[in-house]
Amino acid sequence: MRTVGRGSPVDEPWSVAGQIVAQVRGNGTPDDSPLTLQDVMASAEYRDLMTAKVSEGDLAPDFDLPSLDGERTTRLADLRAERPVALVFGSYT
Repeated sequence: MRTVGRGSPVDEPWSVAGQIVAQVRGNGTPDDSPLTLQDVMASAEYRDLMTAKVSEGDLAPDFDLPSLDGERTTRLADLRAERPVALVFGSYT
């Protein structure tokens, strides 16, 4: 599949309820951080990150990833030329 699918970064941002829960739990930053969650959320860089650059059904943008040993890189376009590619971003912790 060469398109962006559900579960990708184009998903809707947090709901208002989710933001309120996050606020009640704390400011979300370490005690020694010079920034608060409000500082980060108000920044232009954060707003840019929250703006979807692709939509569901768009071609995934090409990128390079370093190998775990750091000795080579893998390019998405090279993988797509060989076979279908599934990209999964998330935490497995």
